[in-house]
Amino acid sequence: MAVGVSANIFLDMLRSLVNLLFYGHFWIAAAALAMTVQTHLLLQGIWHWSALDGFITSGTLTIYALHRLVALRMLGEGHQGRRFEIMKTYRWHIIAYAGIAAVISAYFYWQLPTFLKLSLLVPNLIALGYVLPLLNGRRLRDLPYLKIFLIALAWAWITVIAPAQSAGITIDRSVLMMALERACFIFAITIPFDIRDLFQDQEAAVSTLPGQWGILQAKYIALGSLFLMMILVFLNYWLGIYDLSVFFALIFSALTSGVFIWKATPEKHDYYFTGLLDGTMIIQLLLVLLFINLF
Repeated sequence: MAVGVSANIFLDMLRSLVNLLFYGHFWIAAAALAMTVQTHLLLQGIWHWSALDGFITSGTLTIYALHRLVALRMLGEGHQGRRFEIMKTYRWHIIAYAGIAAVISAYFYWQLPTFLKLSLLVPNLIALGYVLPLLNGRRLRDLPYLKIFLIALAWAWITVIAPAQSAGITIDRSVLMMALERACFIFAITIPFDIRDLFQDQEAAVSTLPGQWGILQAKYIALGSLFLMMILVFLNYWLGIYDLSVFFALIFSALTSGVFIWKATPEKHDYYFTGLLDGTMIIQLLLVLLFINLF
């Protein structure tokens, strides 16, 4: 009996820790950092912590925490669902983390050179418009079909274009192809979140790919986006930007992500989306590091 009680206590503590990691938005912040680190490794072969990394990590935590808080406010107290109950439980945690992360992100932002501050205005404004109901009470994410394109654009800019600029690398066709490759990857792994939110978006009259074309067609679109990503990976390999190890790592990342996307359903636990699908960004960096050391 004592062993069973101890096991239950351990599982409850583990579940609370995982909830804090996911719904405190530390996981998605780590994913943003992973994508940024990967860009530095692919373009320079080396990575050192910088003010940009601090801004991207803390800024991502701020934006996603703010998004959760606004979403909870707009949904109201009567909305049901395990994911929303967990977020309500961690509401004050999220508020605290958002406030602290906002101060940290502002600190790092003002350390950036002026040209980088100006460049980051574009994805920053997209992120704020995505989160805050500035358009007559609507957010950019509430506009038909728009949200996944905005997410892909913002993530590609922040995790590819900005790191390249900070390293003094010319934004040539190879960097732009890497940014497009990243956008295709982010676009693909974002579609399952529309599958997860299918019924919620239908209630809110928000048009999404799964809502209008069906879950199966949405998955085909996501897989098509991953196929385009693989073509861009091959082109960067052909141009000599990637070596063979990076080529295989990114192809393997696309294939495994495709499997995860294919298995996504609205009935899946939110850990599948918030944990595994967001985690594909971290997995991709780990694959790059693994394959670089293997070849």
